[in-house]
Amino acid sequence: MQQVQFNAYGTPEVLQLLEVDMPQPQTGELLIRIEAAGVNYSDVLRRKNTYFMPTPLPFVLGAEAVGNVVDIGGGTETHLKIGDRVLAMLPYGGGYAEYVAVAAQYCIPLPPHVDSDAATAIFVQGSTAHLILDEKAGDVRGKSVLVHAAAGGVGSLLVQLAKLVGAKKVIAAASSDEKLATARHLGADAAVNYSNSGWAKEVIAANDGNKVDLILEMVGGDIYAQCFECLAAGGKVVVYGAAGGQKGFVHSEHFVDESQSVEGFNLAFFIQHKMQKWQESLGAVIGLVAEGKLKVNVKDIFPLREVALAHTLLEGRLTTGKVVLKP
Repeated sequence: MQQVQFNAYGTPEVLQLLEVDMPQPQTGELLIRIEAAGVNYSDVLRRKNTYFMPTPLPFVLGAEAVGNVVDIGGGTETHLKIGDRVLAMLPYGGGYAEYVAVAAQYCIPLPPHVDSDAATAIFVQGSTAHLILDEKAGDVRGKSVLVHAAAGGVGSLLVQLAKLVGAKKVIAAASSDEKLATARHLGADAAVNYSNSGWAKEVIAANDGNKVDLILEMVGGDIYAQCFECLAAGGKVVVYGAAGGQKGFVHSEHFVDESQSVEGFNLAFFIQHKMQKWQESLGAVIGLVAEGKLKVNVKDIFPLREVALAHTLLEGRLTTGKVVLKP
């Protein structure tokens, strides 16, 4: 079978498409024939060896995949059966391939009317967006929300979910007019390009002259630091990444002066320590997608052989929505 590996850290060119033996499912595992695999920014960080967790070599990327169960390891206790279509979480990677063996507990059945490409966004981006609003943001009903990277995999879902839970105004921020148009199409009330100097003032203007109550941030660097220029007194910033690769600094006295707060979010924490809450979040997102209330923006689909191109575009912030690999 075909599988993408890397044996050295570095640029997208380290990703190699290889012929390898088919994995054999062990006790507790299912063998999945992959239809679609998600590409996440954490994959870029792992490839560069800048992820917060160690990445051993050689490594196969891919934290989520959609496919069909084709074999079940002996002695495995599961309600799933051969032929079932499932969404598989791959905490140790393996999705950049034609087949993957994965623990049965990380597989959930997928409704037949949910598109495979769209479903790849549910495990990581979908549960991330849902948990940020459900567990970290507090009650956003009637409040103003600024979403950074609003056309990205998580950001595009945050825009929609914030509206669904009753935010008064959702302001999208992104780095290009094309991305802002995407965010508006998904329901953002206003849009600001944070590539422009003085973007924080534009946010205030878009919010009828008022600073915003909540900022959902994953860019980092100066963008993170400048958030506080448009954050209301008593407001909160939820940080769930730093895609720009730069550190941002804000003096601690600022939080005291304005009674503001910052919270971090890491999906791995919920998977490891709050599994039930994560599973509930997954169920909620799947339901919203199945009902047509939540739209997954999938525009960039690549065959496995073009994995380096997929990484190049994602790392260069040249994609919108979910990036998908197809075996």
